[in-house]
Amino acid sequence: MNAQTMELKKKLPHGAMKSIATKTGLSLSTISQVIRGNVVSKKQPEILKATAEFMTEYKAKEREAVRALNEALNPGTEQAI
Repeated sequence: MNAQTMELKKKLPHGAMKSIATKTGLSLSTISQVIRGNVVSKKQPEILKATAEFMTEYKAKEREAVRALNEALNPGTEQAI
C-alpha cells in the first residue's frame, strides 16, 4: 500500500489533507501519516474512503471550473482548454 499512498499524496491538491481531517474528525497528523504510508491505522479504510470522496468532488469542481472558464473565454463554443 505504501507505493499507492505515495502516489496518492502526489495527486492531492494543497489543503486536501486538512479537508480530509475535518471530514473524518481525525487529526491532520494522523491523515498525513496514513497517506504518506508512515503508519497503519485502524482508521485507514475510513481515511482512504474520505480521500477518494474528496478527490471525486475536487475533480468534478475542477471540470466545472474549466468548462465555465472555457465558456467565458470562448462564448458559444464548446472547446476544451
